[in-house]
Amino acid sequence: MKKFTSFALLAVVALLAFASCSKTRDGLGLDTIDNNARTGKWEVTHQIYLGSATEPATSENLTEGAGYAEFKSDGKVYYYNESGVKDAGTSYSFSDTKSMNYDGDKYAIQENLAGSFSKMTIQRETTTGREVYIFQR
Repeated sequence: MKKFTSFALLAVVALLAFASCSKTRDGLGLDTIDNNARTGKWEVTHQIYLGSATEPATSENLTEGAGYAEFKSDGKVYYYNESGVKDAGTSYSFSDTKSMNYDGDKYAIQENLAGSFSKMTIQRETTTGREVYIFQR
């Protein structure tokens, strides 16, 4: 009987320990992806492709010169110019490991973001072609 009581007590403790663990939003852990995105300064290029073209119709460096972008924990990407002045911020969130909401639109992530990453390309289809943002450290 003493063994049964000890086993039951141990089972309850184990159940409580496992139940109290925090859960990530998916297997890889969107928290890990968020933390990697928030690390460091990013150079950002915005490209527009028309139709099924392989070359962009427009390509704009959003972080020219000493400018850079940073992902912040408030759910915004801030762009800084050479003087360190930031804009109002662009909203972002990772839906899962292969998609991201950026500035109110859903984008597909092209790279596998397992582990740390130094480049992230997001893309969405538009009525005239596709829109691409390339973030690189």
